Amino acid sequence: MVALVGGRLRTASAVLLGASMLASPRSASAQASTSAREPVLLRLHPRVGDTLHTRLEQQTETSGSQVQRPMTTSVIVSARTIVQTSRATSTTVLTIVDSAEVRGSDPRGAKMSAQAERALTGQRLVLQLAEDGSVQSARDSRGVAVSHEVAEAMAAMPPVFPHRAVSVGERWEREMPLPAGGPFGLKGAAHVRADFRLDSLGRDGEVAYVSMRGEIIPESATQGLQLTGTVSGAMRVDRARGWMTDSRFSVLMKSIVTPPAASGMSPMHFVTRVTQHLRTMDKR
Repeated sequence: MVALVGGRLRTASAVLLGASMLASPRSASAQASTSAREPVLLRLHPRVGDTLHTRLEQQTETSGSQVQRPMTTSVIVSARTIVQTSRATSTTVLTIVDSAEVRGSDPRGAKMSAQAERALTGQRLVLQLAEDGSVQSARDSRGVAVSHEVAEAMAAMPPVFPHRAVSVGERWEREMPLPAGGPFGLKGAAHVRADFRLDSLGRDGEVAYVSMRGEIIPESATQGLQLTGTVSGAMRVDRARGWMTDSRFSVLMKSIVTPPAASGMSPMHFVTRVTQHLRTMDKR
């Protein structure tokens, strides 16, 4: 999820944006008896040795009172996540970015896009993830700790799952970071307060379908900056694999920048729209 979202590798830095999995698979007969009334535990719990191939596609469009035409940025990142350990409460993975493509509508940003591609491609991080998808620790290939924002971006697993078993139709609330800036980040320090719902179970209970709606909340009052916005999305979770296999998120954020009174300038209004699609695929 979240990052969920539009500009440098510190987000979801996105962007951000993305989730986790469910309890250990049951026998076929037990799965068949799973009903909407029977609670299930959603959690991150992949198999040791699995290599999860992910593809992140993100489109960001910004328009505003001071912008002649909307500015767009697209990001495509292909990566591998190799599961090194998988314990009851945590999972350790090695994430490697194989390729990155950053494109913008502003020709003046070509140099920045090239820099972002170079910064992303080849990134290697060892992440320790909690069963709800949150990052417990992160270090680079040299063993040096990295910032929490970079870790969230590379994990692509926002902490979205409840700390209890839930039934179909049940809701829960979580808060997720929405880091500032970056190829995946929206401008302005804020977080998302989101309402999740377990919509249904499929394949005899092995697949869970989750939807969410949320509100963007500024971290604190920032002089001259007002932020509001909404987030919506849907995820498909593979219970047997203990991992998210598909997620789609949409973000709409409005910001008002008020220059100092002495400048004589009028407030500037901006609207940022972000769409993100993250897929996990088996190795071909």
